Amino acid sequence: MSNDRGTYLVRLIPEHSGPVRIGRLGTLTLAGGELLYVGSALGPGGLAARCRHHGRVSARPHWHLDYLRPHCRVGGCWVARGLERREHVWARALGTMPGTSWPLARFGASDCDCPAHLIRLEQTPETAALSGLLGVPLVWRAARDQFEEFDA
Repeated sequence: MSNDRGTYLVRLIPEHSGPVRIGRLGTLTLAGGELLYVGSALGPGGLAARCRHHGRVSARPHWHLDYLRPHCRVGGCWVARGLERREHVWARALGTMPGTSWPLARFGASDCDCPAHLIRLEQTPETAALSGLLGVPLVWRAARDQFEEFDA
């Protein structure tokens, strides 16, 4: 996959319950369920580099997700290749799924008008269901070895 570009969903599994400070954005309360973070990887390094970044805990947090990562395990990423910027449409679509909520307004969405790019859900959706909802074929990549083997 090397430099393939596209849009992705990171599956996050909270490792505890309670408040987490997300930089200057505010406090997110982890309270059961799972989280999906929606993002685009249209720049250098593409999907592989972005998913590897999210698979690691950052020593110097910059993005909203960097602040959340020490409190969640990454289960993997769903990816869709292409140069179209899809994360805004995806975030809104995911928010319509039954049992979903926005755990912290503007998370990952400080530069757009989306409610947030982080969605809380009660259980992990199936890849086929997500593909249908989002209107594109998704490929699942498990977080083995922090996505070091992200090819194909």
